[in-house]
Amino acid sequence: MVQSVVVYSFLIAIMLLCAVYAAKKGSVYPTSSGVLKERGFWSFETLVPLLLFSIVFGMRYDVGKDHLGYLEGYLGGVHISKGEPLFDLFSNIGWGLNMHVTVYFGVLAFIQVFFFFYAFKDERYLYPFLVFFLFTNVEWNFWMNGIRQALAMCIWLFSIKYIEEKKFWRYLFWCSIAVLFHRSAAVLIVLYPILRNGKDYFKNIPFQLILLVSAFAAKTLFSDILLRLEPVIASYANIIGDGAYSGYDLERLEDSFVESDGTGLVYIFRIVLNIIIILYSIKLKLFYNSKRFIVIYFLFIIGALTHYMFPVGLISITRPFRYFYVFQTIMFAYFLYYLYRTKLKNIIHGQSHALMYYGLIIVFIVVFYMSQITADENSHIWYQFFFNQSIHGYPG
Repeated sequence: MVQSVVVYSFLIAIMLLCAVYAAKKGSVYPTSSGVLKERGFWSFETLVPLLLFSIVFGMRYDVGKDHLGYLEGYLGGVHISKGEPLFDLFSNIGWGLNMHVTVYFGVLAFIQVFFFFYAFKDERYLYPFLVFFLFTNVEWNFWMNGIRQALAMCIWLFSIKYIEEKKFWRYLFWCSIAVLFHRSAAVLIVLYPILRNGKDYFKNIPFQLILLVSAFAAKTLFSDILLRLEPVIASYANIIGDGAYSGYDLERLEDSFVESDGTGLVYIFRIVLNIIIILYSIKLKLFYNSKRFIVIYFLFIIGALTHYMFPVGLISITRPFRYFYVFQTIMFAYFLYYLYRTKLKNIIHGQSHALMYYGLIIVFIVVFYMSQITADENSHIWYQFFFNQSIHGYPG
C-alpha cells in the first residue's frame, strides 16, 4: 500500500506540475509581428507527463483486473482480442521485435494518454484539471483494465473535433481506427449526424433532472427483464466481441445491483456533483460558449444516464456506453476550471464558488487516497512493479 501511494503521488505531482506549466503557456503565442500563432503540441511540458505515465504503467503488475490476462496472453504468444486487427498487429510486432513486456504495455499506455492529451491541445487550460480527475475520479483504472476499449475510446475522443468541424470522412477514418482496436466503437459512427449541427439537446434543466431520476427508476426494472432475455443478450455479446462475458454477467446481475445501489458516500457524492453540474449547465454553456462544449455536455449527459440506468456488472450490455463514461471526468474538469475562473471575479457567487472549488479538490484527494488505504492486494489498484514478481517468462 505504501509503495502504491508513493508511486501514484509522484506520478500525479509531476504530471500536474507539467500540466500547470502547459496551461500557463497556453495554446497560442504572439509572434514578433503581433500575430497569434497556434502553439505546437510537442514540448517539454507535454512530453514529460506522457512518457512518465507510459513508463510507470508499462512497468506495472496486476494493476487493472484484466491486466494479468493481457500479460499471460502476450508472454504466451496468444492473441486475446476478439479479432481486432490493429491490436493483433501490435502484438505481432511486439513478438517479432522480441519487445519486453514493459515496453509493450508502456506503448499501449502512451497511445491512450497521448490521444487523451491531444484531444484537448487547444484547451490547455484544462490540462491540470484533466490530470487531477484522470486519477482521482479513477478513470485511469479503466484504462489499465479494459485496455483495448480504452485505446478505442481515447482515439475516438480525439476524433470529436471533426464533428465540430463537420468533416465526416476524417471522423469516419478515426472511428474506423478505433474499431480496429475494439469493434464496439462502431456504434460511435452514428453520433455524427446527431451532433454535427451543434444542437443543444439538453437546454431544459428540469427535463435533465427528470431524465436522471428516470434512469434510476429504470434500473430497478432491468433485473427481471434482462434475465428473461438471456439468449438475446448472449447473441448481442458475441456480435460486439464479449461472448466470454455474457454468462458471467447474468450470473452476477444481482451482485451488480448491490454495487450500483449501495449507499456509499462516494457514490452519492458523485450523483450530487452530477446534479450540481446540471443545475449550472446554462452558466457553463455561456462561459465556454462553443459548439465543442455543447457536444461534450451532450455526451456527458448520455454517459450519466446510461451509467445510472444499467447495472455496473453487466458488461455485455454496458460495453458500448462505456465510451461515454469518460465525459464525467472531462466535465468535472470543465466545471472545476469554471469555478477557478469565477471564484474571485464573480462578486455575487465568488465566495461560494471558492468554497466549492477547494471543497471538491479536498474531497477527491481524500477519496483517492482512502481508496488506496482501504484496498487490499486483490483489488487490482495497488501499484506493483513487474520486477517484484516472478512468473513464467516474466523477470522477477
